[in-house]
Amino acid sequence: GVHEDEERSDEHGEYDPHVWHDPNNVLIWVENISHALIQADSDHTQEYQRNAADYSAKLTQLDLRIKEIVAEIPVEKRLLVTDHLIFGYFAQQYGFKVIESIIPGFSTLSDPSAQELAALTDQIRQADIQATFVGVSINPALAEQIAQDTGVQLVYVYTGALSDAGQPAATYLEMMEYNAQAIAEALR
Repeated sequence: GVHEDEERSDEHGEYDPHVWHDPNNVLIWVENISHALIQADSDHTQEYQRNAADYSAKLTQLDLRIKEIVAEIPVEKRLLVTDHLIFGYFAQQYGFKVIESIIPGFSTLSDPSAQELAALTDQIRQADIQATFVGVSINPALAEQIAQDTGVQLVYVYTGALSDAGQPAATYLEMMEYNAQAIAEALR
């Protein structure tokens, strides 16, 4: 039915809303925001331009840093299994293959059938998956069940929200580097 088609297309990244998982997309936002601020408040043009340039430089450094981190992962191990569709843009930018999202579509409430679960478990075993990446804000029961069934490591990552101040993902830049490190440590 229609719902199944939607889920299937979600798995292939067409509806992954997490565009910020590629810092190059955020670079475009910085440019757009600074243009809008300059139009609205031209008295502070230089300040907006300077801030945009500073943050853009940090985003470019972040992109290079993630590439360095990812370079430590053997190419054949760059496989991402996640609890929902979160790393489409990250995977595309940094050369990962997204095997499957454990929870179909975007609903963390939609439980896969026993048959779907068995098929996914088989797929994970056959692909020699080492780790499943789960958003810290998601109910992890399903991912934990699959981790138990397959012996894969469960790794928590920040996806749609930052951590509190003083924790490892308090800013966007920290979140992205934290996730890349967590992925690399699990897959190396």
